[in-house]
Amino acid sequence: MPSPLSGREFPALLAAETLSVVGDQLSRVALALLVFERTRSAGLSGLTYALTYLPTVAGALTLSQLADRRPRRQVSVAIDTTRALIMLTMALPGLSLPVLCACVALSSFLSGPYAATRLALLRDVLPQERFGAGMAVRQSLSQGGQLLGFCAGGVLASTVGPSRCLLVDAVTFAAAAVIVRVSVRARPAALSTSGDGGTAGTFAMIWHSPALRAIFLSTGMGLFLTAPKALAAPLVFDLDLGTAWVGVFMASEGLFSVAALALFARYVDASRYGRLFPAACLVPALPLLATGVLHQPLLVVTVFGLSGAAWSVLTVLAASSFADLLPNDQRGRGMGIAASMNATAQGAGAFLAGLVAERVGAGPAVAVLALAGGLFALLPAVTSIRLAQAPVLTRP
Repeated sequence: MPSPLSGREFPALLAAETLSVVGDQLSRVALALLVFERTRSAGLSGLTYALTYLPTVAGALTLSQLADRRPRRQVSVAIDTTRALIMLTMALPGLSLPVLCACVALSSFLSGPYAATRLALLRDVLPQERFGAGMAVRQSLSQGGQLLGFCAGGVLASTVGPSRCLLVDAVTFAAAAVIVRVSVRARPAALSTSGDGGTAGTFAMIWHSPALRAIFLSTGMGLFLTAPKALAAPLVFDLDLGTAWVGVFMASEGLFSVAALALFARYVDASRYGRLFPAACLVPALPLLATGVLHQPLLVVTVFGLSGAAWSVLTVLAASSFADLLPNDQRGRGMGIAASMNATAQGAGAFLAGLVAERVGAGPAVAVLALAGGLFALLPAVTSIRLAQAPVLTRP
């Protein structure tokens, strides 16, 4: 089988997306540190982090149809360009915290249709037999980008200030737009008359298909698995560590994910995705159960890394299978619906983590949410197990 990296388009999409991921994490670290240093409130820190996710829901539900109605390359370039301008605005000196948060919310709003468009475009570029391996490579680079962005963000935000981080973020978005415009060929819009049912019709199709429903439910795991990143700043404060550890804790998800996804792409064939899916739902929450009793930062990094690696594998399994099961003329909306569920879960999880941490502390809050996450994971796992033959992969 040819490598997913063969050709010009997929490597270009990977480069553009990795640049955007690095820049995003720089801005998240900067905002987390800025808010917590000003307020010393875990709740407000979690709320600010939630602003990088929650508006994505509205954007995905209202604008993801653009990924089907308009040429996907065109939509991707337009959104990257717009977000570059937003980040330039955020980098202006003297902006108040409310204005900064409003800009974060606007950028997050555009992340909804962007995610739907990019995932649909990846499926246009890669055929079915190479899509799973390609998604593993993409997720691995995304985790590596998060690792680089979070670690660099922790250092930059504490040395040169958050404005410089936001300026770098603007540059990454602009570069991503140029790469996609130059290296990805134009394709016509995908929508046909069979896709005229709107977002509600696409959601009904997803919910009434047991295979699609199981995958859709798994995107809700972010409600419980976002806590390590959302509570990184309060946890560092509780453990009396230096501020650079905020970026390290936030990057822990990517520490083991890069290696795990490389092994996944090399050794796991698409025919095994269905059998692996139930276990992939259950595993990510398990390492986090120990967080409440850990006091050594390297042990925290290890636990967060193991959980993040397992979550990354689940993401690849779910996204690959979901994109393949959706009809092309509804793929943008379908991926937008899944992205909105994922963003809702992560945004609400960040806010919930902050509330729980206010009562029990950051470390115990991660453990409590992990326990709840393990119970929730039974829903997609059991749904998948009950399906006849690897339904996550078998098109109805």
